[in-house]
Amino acid sequence: MVNRVLISIPLGSMMYFEVTRLKDVWQTKMQQLKRRRRVVWASVALAFLTAYFHRTVTGVVADSLMRDFAISQASELGILSSIYFYTYAILQIPAGIMADCYGPRLVISVAMLISACGAAMLGLTDSLFGLYAGRFLSSLGVSLIYVNIAKIQVDWFRLREFATMCGLLTLIGNAGSLLAATPLAIIVESLGWRASFYIIGVYSLIMAVICWLVVRDRPSDVGLPSITDIEVREGGATATLQPTNINIMDGIKTVMGNWYTWPPFLASVTLYGVYMAFIGIWGVPYFMQIYNMPRLAAANHVMAMVVGNMVGAPLVGYLSDRLGLRRGPFILVSILFLITWLVLTIWNGARPAEWGLYPICICMGIGVSGISIAVACAKEVNPPHLTGITVGVVNSGPFVGAALMQPIFGWVLDRNWQGAIEQGVNFSRSINNNILKILPFKDASLSQENVHVQYYYPLSLVLQLLLQLLFF
Repeated sequence: MVNRVLISIPLGSMMYFEVTRLKDVWQTKMQQLKRRRRVVWASVALAFLTAYFHRTVTGVVADSLMRDFAISQASELGILSSIYFYTYAILQIPAGIMADCYGPRLVISVAMLISACGAAMLGLTDSLFGLYAGRFLSSLGVSLIYVNIAKIQVDWFRLREFATMCGLLTLIGNAGSLLAATPLAIIVESLGWRASFYIIGVYSLIMAVICWLVVRDRPSDVGLPSITDIEVREGGATATLQPTNINIMDGIKTVMGNWYTWPPFLASVTLYGVYMAFIGIWGVPYFMQIYNMPRLAAANHVMAMVVGNMVGAPLVGYLSDRLGLRRGPFILVSILFLITWLVLTIWNGARPAEWGLYPICICMGIGVSGISIAVACAKEVNPPHLTGITVGVVNSGPFVGAALMQPIFGWVLDRNWQGAIEQGVNFSRSINNNILKILPFKDASLSQENVHVQYYYPLSLVLQLLLQLLFF
């Protein structure tokens, strides 16, 4: 006969043990979530690095391209550079639709493959058509990445962390701009400009594989709690049922019909258009021609702008999250950007002392960092399930501005070039020629038309700042 011993446990004790067990399970899940989201975010952020590389690479290799492909018009080089921005701007809304419908993992992996093909074509081509085609393919690939990363940040990070993560993403992305400055100049001088595109092509291919293996669209895909569940548990959000099927046209109408979507879009157009026209293509030639700097020294000044942006973007994002404000930090750094260009326009007859160039460049980078929270401004005034479309609409703004500026600058250069050529490249030896007339410089011999052109930068920024003050 078996003796059975019955142990009586009070109901209250059983409930205590069960609650404790559930807390331990939840804490374990939270630790797993934190570790996994770091790996997911780091993978896509390193892929995003290629977007910034392709964005600014043309400025460093401009003279090499003009010589090897017999490009005699600055407007042709401007068009080559602007292909990136037109493609990027046009594809932001489709990228948002793909993010909402197909998920970031698939889109980013395919995008990196396309970008790798474009980089390879740029390195291999011997024709101007191939150069344009390679530029288009690489631009097509990288233009799909940012919006999908924003979608990942929405699904893997809390609302109060979003602007900070946008700033950190800008920090990592700007590493691509750093690579496209002094390191690229070293590669161009030692191995030739084609080698740089082979390297970035191989890197893009590797990141495509890593993103497919590592990235998941949302925590629930790996059995982890969703961010909505976490915020509800922490008392920071209310659980809402999100639509599973998204009507694309209705979503676009909702986002684009919302007045509050447009102020951050318009502000980004003017800010980034001015910034990229300088850093993306004409900054290095400016420093080389006006201050007689060698290529590496000129690239270092461009790199200083990138460093400023790398410091400013995460700082602005962090302060925005900590203060719970979007409009104020955006306007504050935009004022700094305006002041920087006014100093460049006015100081020493519009030719600042060389020792002041680095501080100017750093402040310029910090000033433009406000656009890193433009997406957060728009995302929080539109439905959560339309995040991809919202980010696509607003993130197209900076690239609309850059796409418009690049060929306009090239056109103005061509109108004022007097035919000087050095080593196959259009060259200006005088303060009254070529690049000086489209940058904010002042000289007594400039015509009235060119005096108007030299003040375009600060005036455009004043208009942008007024838009923010009035409508944000």
